[in-house]
Amino acid sequence: MKRRLLTVQGPLQFITGYVAFDWYRRLTEGTEDAEAVLLLYDFLAPPDIESAIADSVMQLVDRSAWSRVVFIRSNEMAAIMRGKYTRSIERLHAALGCSHFDEIFLARDHVGDGSPLLINAYPDATRLAYGDSFGLVGQRGVLDALAWSSPLRSLLAAARRGARRALWGGPKIIPFDAAVLTLPLDLSGTYLSQTRLVVPPREHVVRCIEQITAQLDGLRAYCRHLIAGKGSPLGDHLVLLSNLSASGLTSTSQEIDLYAEVIEQTARPGSTVFIKHHPRSSHEVLRAVVNRVGQSQRVVVLDEASLERIPVELWQDLIAHCDIVAMFSTSAINMKYLYGKDVVIPLDIDRIERFFPPERVEYMASGTRMIREAIGNLEHWDEKSVLWAKRT
Repeated sequence: MKRRLLTVQGPLQFITGYVAFDWYRRLTEGTEDAEAVLLLYDFLAPPDIESAIADSVMQLVDRSAWSRVVFIRSNEMAAIMRGKYTRSIERLHAALGCSHFDEIFLARDHVGDGSPLLINAYPDATRLAYGDSFGLVGQRGVLDALAWSSPLRSLLAAARRGARRALWGGPKIIPFDAAVLTLPLDLSGTYLSQTRLVVPPREHVVRCIEQITAQLDGLRAYCRHLIAGKGSPLGDHLVLLSNLSASGLTSTSQEIDLYAEVIEQTARPGSTVFIKHHPRSSHEVLRAVVNRVGQSQRVVVLDEASLERIPVELWQDLIAHCDIVAMFSTSAINMKYLYGKDVVIPLDIDRIERFFPPERVEYMASGTRMIREAIGNLEHWDEKSVLWAKRT
């Protein structure tokens, strides 16, 4: 019996990973029986919201399709990583209840300890990347450069990593065998020239989305409740906040100022502004933004505890009802692909220069450029090749 492992680090990754997981099964398995295991790990979020993120993932999961669902919290992953790397691999095998998989699916092989450990724990498996968002790959060098702070700190961090590797061992760099990407976006410009690309057809993607949303009666009822009796003749707005200060891209105060300005300058008189915060963010920024704009705008925060971290791509009734404003999000591309929905992208070079420190301006400008260009490319994309790649 074939053993297959899907690993996810949040609710949107589950959607994207499941699309890749199911399509690759259809391509390679036929009628062969298989054991399917789902792993939730490394949410890259504060420990106090890990359970809420895991709960949001589990709402999307058809448990009958999985032999096991395993959740490894950040403190548990830290315990797994203690001591020799060979022991870390043994502990991961024990946590997953399996020392062999035929296929493993990961969004990426870097960021945090879990992804490199998974690659190294199952080196004989077919390793398949499904990318961040709906298929973003090639971002390792960009993220490494973004994390750089000073020569001294970089040298100290490298020295610590080197000392640990010398004492306890560490991960080898093992490449993926293929990338199964819904919307192939290559931030490096070279990643997908070196890795075999498989693109699930749009009909399959839509079918998977419909399969997942069919389970979400509560979300559909909530959306219909939100929009009942709402609306101006010109339409309401759905504003998607990002996770900017928590990601080190700007300060908390600048993030709040940016959101407040965009909402005040975008919302039409008499319309309702629905605000959805980023699934990995805390409520600190959200509360401050509402305090700033709530006196002059009709604001509705999407803060239903059981639903607020479900990816916006599944909020179909609200998507159809609203004009959408995406602060800094590849969801703008996903909306166009899934629903033909045009999204307002408010970041221009003026706002980027005013609300972000100089060392982050190029990153924000290039990210916004990528989103706009990828949306434009959808008009003539063949749905088989790379949708967007950085020019090299």
